[in-house]
Amino acid sequence: MTKDVLISIRGTQRSQGEEPQTIELTTDGQLRREGDALLLSYTETEVTGMEGVVTTFRVTDGGTVQLLREGATNATMTFVEGEKTESLYDMGFGALLLGVSARKVVARLHEGGGTLFVDYAVEVEHVPVGSNTYEIAVREPGQPS
Repeated sequence: MTKDVLISIRGTQRSQGEEPQTIELTTDGQLRREGDALLLSYTETEVTGMEGVVTTFRVTDGGTVQLLREGATNATMTFVEGEKTESLYDMGFGALLLGVSARKVVARLHEGGGTLFVDYAVEVEHVPVGSNTYEIAVREPGQPS
């Protein structure tokens, strides 16, 4: 099952010593079931600074959320509430060790849409650099927001 959906994203980045930066966008995407997971995918635009990169949120029935990016930037971040995970974040010209500590993960996605919320602290090469949140709403085209 692959379904075309409309994705509304509000991402907020808080870096130490700086004002929070928030990006909001609505974009077309796809939602599909793959085994015990729902995959929500869309292609980044110039608004996010990662034009052409395909971003996928993989949400398992157990509540684990992975953010996968493929293209000029390649990364996999895994969010499990209350846990810290590490991965490489490859920006094409080099890779950094990225640590994410998920403070809150709420996944209410289903085949018809739903919501996803992730709040996490970020470390680069074991140095805390700030925190991010993703607030995502998914609906079928033509459905009220």
